[in-house]
Amino acid sequence: MLFLCLGLTLTTSMFSQNTVSPRTSFNRNSFWTETLFNGGITEKWRWQMDYQYRRESDASDATNASSNLFKNAYQHVYRPWIHYQLNPNVRFSLSPLGFWETFTPASESGGTQKIQPEFRICPQLTLSSKIGRIAIDQRYRYEYRLLGNKVANTANNEFGYAQGDDFLNSNVKNRVRYFVRATIPLGNHQKLEDNTFYITTWNEVFMSFGKNTNNDKIWDQNRTFCLLGYKPKMDLPMRFELGYGLQYANRVSSSISTDANGGITTETSNKFEKNNILQMYVIFEDVNKLFRHKATKKQ
Repeated sequence: MLFLCLGLTLTTSMFSQNTVSPRTSFNRNSFWTETLFNGGITEKWRWQMDYQYRRESDASDATNASSNLFKNAYQHVYRPWIHYQLNPNVRFSLSPLGFWETFTPASESGGTQKIQPEFRICPQLTLSSKIGRIAIDQRYRYEYRLLGNKVANTANNEFGYAQGDDFLNSNVKNRVRYFVRATIPLGNHQKLEDNTFYITTWNEVFMSFGKNTNNDKIWDQNRTFCLLGYKPKMDLPMRFELGYGLQYANRVSSSISTDANGGITTETSNKFEKNNILQMYVIFEDVNKLFRHKATKKQ
């Protein structure tokens, strides 16, 4: 009973500090691509470089909204990784410094496209197992996020990376992500070998925390994907994946005012986004092999 009363008291206190407007929702369509370059360093150490490019439609509640998923620039991402494979089932990873550039369409920001830079540091743990032919991966990721100011895009293109470069302490964010994926080879294949079609499906939940995270922003988003993949027979090992994703995202934004009683959070918007995503992956499994092949030719 004591713990119940304490919990109710804390909950009441948390929500009494927030004046929350009624929750509204909107829909969006998006096109997300990701290209992954992988290579070996030693038997246990590997490197990886990711490039993501994303476009999106207008939000359904924007004025004169278009559902064209290619209409607006949304995001560029450049993210390096170092992996250490402890054993076949456990891998430790670190992205020492990734860079994000995120755009807000003019239709959702007062007639002017906005741009916001972000840097992230991400340690990660991946646990792998198999159930018959099904490969299961569980991924635990922490993100230290340093966001720049969201400003008008004066470059009038998608590569104005020198904008919004005031990185304030109030823009430091912390987030954890849990991801679970099943990969299923099709036909008579028991693993992802040459000329294999496969299904890969996963779910990932995002949770935010820290002094700059409001109570109603702790749950950040959830993503669910299902894709058809193909691994062709090529000198340079590659895989291709294409499919559908569904993202539910918490789009609360807020400002903080202070009175004699302390800080009071006043919500400026309280939206829930449902995003339908066409996702495409191109995965280079061993880029080092390309250089080994060139070296062999020279000899």
